[in-house]
Amino acid sequence: MMEEFPISFVAYRPHPPEEYKEKEITNAGKSADYEGVIFNDGTVVLRWRTQFRSHSIWASWDDFWHVHGHSEYGTWIEFSDGSTKG
Repeated sequence: MMEEFPISFVAYRPHPPEEYKEKEITNAGKSADYEGVIFNDGTVVLRWRTQFRSHSIWASWDDFWHVHGHSEYGTWIEFSDGSTKG
């Protein structure tokens, strides 16, 4: 079965560093910190849902996850199909 693209997702980080909470650059697990889309060529577009609302574009899921997949923050991803990673 082929995957249908684009694939959307949201990411939660329930245990970020305290300084992130103090600077309000995280939603600290109360709501998603960022949302994104994976396109059929593997490109990932990311948009932060925190007060700064910045965005970035990554060439691949691996590149994106290497930078933003912080296991020490408890990062987990929920995909639009209900599956999760983290």
